[in-house]
Amino acid sequence: MAELKAMLSEAGELVLDALQEIRGHKLRSLLTLSGIVFGAASLVAMASLAQGMKAMAYRDLESIGFPNAFTLSDHGPRSDAVRAAELQHPGIKLSDIAALEKLPGVASVHPRNWGGTYIVAGPADRRTIDVEGIDANYLEIRNYRIVQGRSLRALDIANVSRVAVLGADVVKDIFGATPPVGRTITIDGVRFTVIGVVEPMTFEMAPIDFSWVARQVYVPWSWFTRYYHQPGHVDQALVTADTATELGPVLRAGELLLRQRHGGVEDFEVDNEAADILDDFALADKVLGGWNGVMYAIAAVTLIVGGIGLFSVLLISVRERVREIGIRKALGADDGDIRRLFLAESMTLSFLGAVLGVGAGAGLIFVTQIIGRQFGKNFLIPINLPGAFTAIGFALVVGVVFGWYPARRAAKLDPIEAISN
Repeated sequence: MAELKAMLSEAGELVLDALQEIRGHKLRSLLTLSGIVFGAASLVAMASLAQGMKAMAYRDLESIGFPNAFTLSDHGPRSDAVRAAELQHPGIKLSDIAALEKLPGVASVHPRNWGGTYIVAGPADRRTIDVEGIDANYLEIRNYRIVQGRSLRALDIANVSRVAVLGADVVKDIFGATPPVGRTITIDGVRFTVIGVVEPMTFEMAPIDFSWVARQVYVPWSWFTRYYHQPGHVDQALVTADTATELGPVLRAGELLLRQRHGGVEDFEVDNEAADILDDFALADKVLGGWNGVMYAIAAVTLIVGGIGLFSVLLISVRERVREIGIRKALGADDGDIRRLFLAESMTLSFLGAVLGVGAGAGLIFVTQIIGRQFGKNFLIPINLPGAFTAIGFALVVGVVFGWYPARRAAKLDPIEAISN
């Protein structure tokens, strides 16, 4: 314990001596620090930006339910059907939806029917617009924003109600400045009451374009099934799992169930949106890994350049402090004491440069967040702690490597010659 206290006391004295020397040559020390500061700042800033952007992209995916959902799309009857069984099972039916709802781990199943393109007329104008038949809570599951009125409810589906939710861009086309909720439109000549207006989500980083959500009209899927489709036919089913970890088992069980119910006929397609987008992210991660390698290399080169500057300054310091070194040796300091003195100065300079660099990197991130908000992007970028510790650790290594020779040179000075100088 006593030895540890003595070591800590000696280390504290060496750091204080180093700080006094740095304070005594402020401009020179500042210029020496600059290379290390820039290297550490670039490493911290770029590592934090890369990590923050990836985290925001994953949050975007979670916000629209991709990790917990997949779709089953109707592909029947097959155009290349050659067996009688393939003709007997013409796609997904409402009875399949009921069977899927009973699978373990399934949270909900939402039918969806493609209406197609129809003439939609309102008070201001008429336009050709895509119309979709959706289930209650479908818009909420996808987190599309209802900005006026309400979404479709279970009672609307059960009653085959003639109600519609309009995309925000559709409102501008067929209503102009007139408030749409409670008013009527015609779809293919049939009157519908507008109950709400929907806008798509906006994403921070995910490579997804949902602007089409605002250019469509949404009505109960049951209405399309009754009047425009074969009885009991479903174009697509959105299946949600209780948790993201259950998505894989639920997907496999759902696919197996439909295949069994359809006599082994592949008259449907499973679309795991989450897997597709995660594959894109995996590719992006590889690219990001290469980028991180380049980034660390640039930061390392910058820190090494800073180390060269540190090396030069320490050599100058040794020449300036020859008399001091001689006096210290005359008073009993050995070669190890002198080495530690200059290594402490080198490492203190490196540590200060790294800490200032981490602070500068954090400042760059803060500025990036402010700029992002000016463009409507609410970036939330935390400091990358591994990057910060790497910057500090590498700077200390640079301090040791580039401070060793000047410290060794100072230790080898002859005390008599040093005092005479």
